[in-house]
Amino acid sequence: MQGRSKIWIVLLILWLINGSSFLAIKISIDTIPPLLSAGIRFMIAGSALYSIYLVQPLLKRHQSQKQEVHEHIGKTQWRDAIILAALLMVGGQGILTWGAQYLPSGITGLLNSTVPLWVAILALVIFKRRLSKLTILGLCAGFGGLMLLVAPSLSTGELSLVGTTALIISSVMWALGSLYSTKSKLPVSILASSGMIMIAGGLILTAISLSLGEYRGLELSDISWQSWIALVYLILIVTVVGFTDFYWLLRVTTPSLANTFAYVSPVIAVILGWLLLHELITSTTVIAMIVILMGVALMVTTPHKRRKSTQSMDTHTTGTTNH
Repeated sequence: MQGRSKIWIVLLILWLINGSSFLAIKISIDTIPPLLSAGIRFMIAGSALYSIYLVQPLLKRHQSQKQEVHEHIGKTQWRDAIILAALLMVGGQGILTWGAQYLPSGITGLLNSTVPLWVAILALVIFKRRLSKLTILGLCAGFGGLMLLVAPSLSTGELSLVGTTALIISSVMWALGSLYSTKSKLPVSILASSGMIMIAGGLILTAISLSLGEYRGLELSDISWQSWIALVYLILIVTVVGFTDFYWLLRVTTPSLANTFAYVSPVIAVILGWLLLHELITSTTVIAMIVILMGVALMVTTPHKRRKSTQSMDTHTTGTTNH
């Protein structure tokens, strides 16, 4: 698998994983404090990824006589990892997990799907990046489809202001982190960079949780088995697999393309609800899903073409395509 086909496969996996993540988050924080849940999740997942990175050369020595040496990871790499941890892990996922306690999982996913819009807006405002007509059209289509999905929920007037505000802030923070990652000096290894970001983010989230006293009154016996299973799923599948795929996409494509999962995730959530919970899918929902997928297709096409023309100039990024 090379080139565009590999990007599409990774995108599909990321869409499926992220589409199921909001339900898992909701179940996990039912009996586990939200920030503590997120902190544990990222510390364990990050430690696993970084450990794999450390032992990889030892495993490869048995297959080849050539000895591999780890790249140098210094203060600059850890500085950028901590900054990205604050933006992506704490500001993005941490605030999202905290806000999810006030909202249904489906609404959480819908509000989170504004990420690509914020990426495009911030890229235009901060970096003065010009958007192509296809990208603008794709963003408009995706946002229009999102509105078709959100409208029925908004009409009930039952959305929590606190939860909604938290999800908007988390989306903006995630967008900022996505853009900053394109300028950061992280290790070339996806395992190393992902592990560093998650470990730093997990430590910060756990420290915030402890400082806020989330642990007070919490007993292990109070945590349900459903929450444990959801937390394990979030660690192994959503975090280890999903975030690694996301960081890889950030490096080999663009922030707008990597964040298209935010448009497709609500669609996946609707389909899972129909399959597993027998939820009704209306004609409006079907139309919204088609519009969203059309928008994603437009965004996927444009970044790939632009990436092809700039690939030779970005040696740091092209060096990560084998991971």
